[in-house]
Amino acid sequence: MARPRHVVGYDEPGRRAILLGNEAAARGAIEAGVQVVAGYPGTPSSEVIETLSLVAKDFDMHVEWSINETVAFNVASGAAIVGARSMATMKNAGTNWVMDMFATLVYTGVRGGFVIYSADDPEAFYSSTEQDTRHLAKAVGTLILEPMDQQENKDLVKVGFDYSEKFEMPVFVRTITRINHSSGDVEFGPIRKERNKVAFDRHWKLPWRWNVYGPFKYKGKAGPTAKHAWQLEQLEKIKEFVNEVPFNKLIPGETDLGIIASGIGYAYLSDALRKLGAVGKPWILKLATPYPLPEKLVSELLENVKKVFVIEEGDPFVEEQLYAFMKENHPEIPIYGKTKNQLLLRYGELGFAQVVNAVAKYLGVKAPEVPEERRKIKAEISKIVAPRSSALCPGCQHLGTYWGLRFALLKISAELRRQGVKGVWIVNGDIGCYEQGGYGIFAKPIKAEATTESKLWPFNNPYEILDTNYIMGGGIGLAQGEFQAGYRDGPIVAVAGDSTFFHATMTALANAVYNKAAFTFIVMDNAWTAMTGHQPSPTSGVTATLEPSKVFKIEDVARSLGVEHIWTVDPYDLKATEKAIYEAIKTSWEKKTVTLVVARRECALQVVRRLLRTGGLPEIYYVDEDKCVGCTLCVQLGCPAVGFDKEKKKAWIDPVLCVGCGMCAQTCPVNAIHPKTKEGR
Repeated sequence: MARPRHVVGYDEPGRRAILLGNEAAARGAIEAGVQVVAGYPGTPSSEVIETLSLVAKDFDMHVEWSINETVAFNVASGAAIVGARSMATMKNAGTNWVMDMFATLVYTGVRGGFVIYSADDPEAFYSSTEQDTRHLAKAVGTLILEPMDQQENKDLVKVGFDYSEKFEMPVFVRTITRINHSSGDVEFGPIRKERNKVAFDRHWKLPWRWNVYGPFKYKGKAGPTAKHAWQLEQLEKIKEFVNEVPFNKLIPGETDLGIIASGIGYAYLSDALRKLGAVGKPWILKLATPYPLPEKLVSELLENVKKVFVIEEGDPFVEEQLYAFMKENHPEIPIYGKTKNQLLLRYGELGFAQVVNAVAKYLGVKAPEVPEERRKIKAEISKIVAPRSSALCPGCQHLGTYWGLRFALLKISAELRRQGVKGVWIVNGDIGCYEQGGYGIFAKPIKAEATTESKLWPFNNPYEILDTNYIMGGGIGLAQGEFQAGYRDGPIVAVAGDSTFFHATMTALANAVYNKAAFTFIVMDNAWTAMTGHQPSPTSGVTATLEPSKVFKIEDVARSLGVEHIWTVDPYDLKATEKAIYEAIKTSWEKKTVTLVVARRECALQVVRRLLRTGGLPEIYYVDEDKCVGCTLCVQLGCPAVGFDKEKKKAWIDPVLCVGCGMCAQTCPVNAIHPKTKEGR
């Protein structure tokens, strides 16, 4: 085989590599002989498919970015039903999308090994919530595997396929940001050369195997009830099996103190014990299967301790199961963790510092102190570190869309007030780069009150334009609910990106037309799933493996769904963008209908990258200080390349950041911003 495009493709057992946790998971799938992998870009899970897409052809596997997680899950489920080893990848929020099929698939099980890779995000680094998806997998009744580090991330994904085939059930691998996006030393194992034979038998091992509603009878029951009885029997087998899983380990201690550590909790615990150098070893149960609990190992631990401390990332998931188990087994032993005898917080990332302090308190030893010199250095550094939030990139076309929306709203609102309407608009956001329109950067202090009437809040930058923001596809649904509830104090707007349009809004758009809602829908089409790393979307023209594919036009899809009033605009043209959005909002208000604006321009980062790869340079702009009047309109555009000198009362443009989009020049009322000549660069 030729040299692979990624190190995970080397067929060299024993080779070691420094891998991200997600890259390690990709290697585990390769070693298991995976045949089909599907997912939707979602940080912190995206690198699994990105990595596999580079070596897919080397291993004759199908790898795809699906339209959304539900589609991805169903694709992988179909592959598993015909016997192929398959995997579906997603982040915590994406797991919510798959629950309908997930909760039903366990009733029939699978033929080929099926691993569900769910990346949770404690501390909500990349997410709207810290959701712990272990609850979802437990609710449907399937085996959960939880790695402690990058090596186990690889190993558990690999054995997950074996365990899945052993019990003919999907296996859930729950991992977290700290593992996914940190690098670790990973040793490679052998790659399974054998590929599962793809075949279909509607009555494989059980009558009407793949039909939940089929006339299958089991223990006197029929249909879904019979299938549920079968699933529960498989779960009982799994409950016995987890006591034999080699990644679960009971480590005898020298005291009557016990600690149960699940997943990365064990890694933190190991480091904490080394740091503390505590006298007297506690009993330790290392868990890699937070559900079902290995009850035999738990019982052996409890027989040797007088109290037990549970360390886990996320919710008190293991701890709550332990309370239920100990009600009948050793109810006299107190449990320490995140609930009654609280040593750990129930929110935020677990972290080493929190664990080492909690372990010290539990063991009755002195916690390590931060050296005074380090405290002083930290205090000094904090004085010069400027607090900042994330921002849209220099030249981001979304800035142009928001600029146009801002002034269109101001114009419409003024017109409505003259007609006796309050003119209080609602802009409903969605998930993508453009969600930063609700991050509140530069926001002034806000006095919140329990108002009973609609209230207009003025703003002067794009980072305060979104009024609501929850989930993918949420904004367009909220807009409909607001209209159907009778909100008429001002225009209603929803925004989404092109990837989100296909992921989560098409059915909602059809619903809006069908149920006669009235609002303006703005789709920001930048041709990529940019926020999670520029993965391709249906508007990109390429697949996950960069094979040419059809480019979908959002306007065509919208017309097929019944939308009659559509505008397409280049957001770099600020006047045209404002005009199109104004007309769309006005039409929606007057005709009581759905209107659509497609703001289309490829992501500036992608354009500049291609330019630089070919040796080109973007045209950059500068501020003529003699003409600048310090009005700050260009700063209000929100581009990180544009700043303001408070002493000079003049704007300036960072030549390193500028990508030459020219939007700032269009905002200037005195024509003080111009492109630099090549000689003046």
